[in-house]
Amino acid sequence: YQEPGWNFMFPFITTVENVQVTVQTDKVNNVPCGTSGGVNVMFEQIEVVNRLKKQLAQETVKNYTVNYDKTWIYDKIHHEVNQFCSKNTLQEVYITKFDTLDDHLAEQLRVDLNRWAPGIEIISVRVTKPVVPAHILQKFEEVESEATKLQIATNKQLVEKKQSETKEVQATILA
Repeated sequence: YQEPGWNFMFPFITTVENVQVTVQTDKVNNVPCGTSGGVNVMFEQIEVVNRLKKQLAQETVKNYTVNYDKTWIYDKIHHEVNQFCSKNTLQEVYITKFDTLDDHLAEQLRVDLNRWAPGIEIISVRVTKPVVPAHILQKFEEVESEATKLQIATNKQLVEKKQSETKEVQATILA
């Protein structure tokens, strides 16, 4: 670990690697995900905004090489997404729990990094909507459409019931 300024190195003995200690965004592409129902979806991109802490840079690189982000970000994101997907249905992954996935991944990364690689700080995680196979997405949209129609019909029945009750009350008052 060297501060900026004049530094001395011995040829053929000293090796130098540059590491970034400012905020950086690692983009993990094409993360496969198998849901608990057996549907395979793909997250095209997951962005992890992170920073290597300057005071712990040498220790982190010594323990995990200059490719520390492969071990602790790229591979870890694949693992955590697979864990999340295997415990949830397509409905949960695609709609119900999708809004919590960013925070879930960030928290899981932080827990392990605080224990094993405290020199890496996770700032945020951004997940794109997963790509669902076309034939499954079509069926999924049909089911959602039917559910919406059912909800509209139920609400219409409630309105009609309230209107008839109101008419009965008005008739009673007039009588």
